[in-house]
Amino acid sequence: MCSPEDSAIGDLDSLFNVVGFVVIQWGQAEQSLDLIISTIYQNLGGEKLAKRLPKMLDTKLNFIQEATANISELNSFEDRLSELKAEFRRLGVIRNDFVHGAIADTKAIDGKFSFVKFDFKKEFHIVRDFEIDGTHVPKLRSDLIKLGRTTTELAHEIWDMSVNNGQRT
Repeated sequence: MCSPEDSAIGDLDSLFNVVGFVVIQWGQAEQSLDLIISTIYQNLGGEKLAKRLPKMLDTKLNFIQEATANISELNSFEDRLSELKAEFRRLGVIRNDFVHGAIADTKAIDGKFSFVKFDFKKEFHIVRDFEIDGTHVPKLRSDLIKLGRTTTELAHEIWDMSVNNGQRT
């Protein structure tokens, strides 16, 4: 039989595995997003839409929106880029909770960990409590893997299109 301390350590190990997966898989997906951004910016005339290469997620996603509206070479990718933006926004909220939230208790209760996170509302911090439910982890893993795969495939397609259309490299 496990002691309460052993149980808490097992719970934390499970949480750390999930958080590690989220961080690593998000990094892979965002790296592919960076290839899309860089290709649009450097090869497809995107430098006319932004003074600098976008670096933060919101500015990257806004840049993609503006680029799809203004760069005709992206017309055939418009629907897929729109879906990609929506998934990055949705999963980005979850990722930010994992990365920037602080664990409130080191023991899972009914398979859930409690967290606290400071959010900004106008000029003020507000405190938000949330839970990470272990039953949602399989879908989260699947969604993050799909985001990484989809972003990588799309990055390669946009890169290939930019090179094959004779755009500058």
